[in-house]
Amino acid sequence: MIGLARRTQERGRTRRAALVEASRKLLRAREIDEISLTDIAEEAGIPKSSAYHFFSHVLEVFEAAAGDIEAELQAWLEELSTEGCSDWRQVVTRFTGRGAAYFNGNRDAMQLLIGPKSPAAIKLKDRQNDFAIAAQLKDDISAHFQLPELADTPEIFFRGIEIADLFFGLSVIRHGHITDDFDREAARATCAYLSLYLPVVLPRAAA
Repeated sequence: MIGLARRTQERGRTRRAALVEASRKLLRAREIDEISLTDIAEEAGIPKSSAYHFFSHVLEVFEAAAGDIEAELQAWLEELSTEGCSDWRQVVTRFTGRGAAYFNGNRDAMQLLIGPKSPAAIKLKDRQNDFAIAAQLKDDISAHFQLPELADTPEIFFRGIEIADLFFGLSVIRHGHITDDFDREAARATCAYLSLYLPVVLPRAAA
């Protein structure tokens, strides 16, 4: 009986993952508001009745997909090389540029996290993920430069990430992707905000 239960659980996890992956595949080809749970079940090759066992609404599938995407985005940003940056603003520029590259290469992520049609619940949850991304940016800067003591460091860097996301979102609305111009403007705007708290010249971090 224990073996049967484990096989049933594993089959359930496999089917759930297939539904989430199917939603991402559809998001890469269609608009988010054109996709139903029926579409996702059909793409995954799973009966609709079985799909309802895992997700009661298409929004729940998108929320699960967004969670996977957020983890992927963090891993993608962790691989950023910041060697050779002469000041912290170059670190920010590389960081936002790598984020833009991820979204441009993953339309499902673009639609769910920064797209104009993404449900508010997903965007709100993503704001919490942005605190983790903000911490990554802070760590990338502090790996090379000594940051001053700030009263609310997590919130400051979080706002910087939100500023970049705003420019990314505007570019998606106007052009359907993040253009080079909007990528540069995102970096400039983020640097401008952080410059309210960080001096242009920071001492190098100890080796």
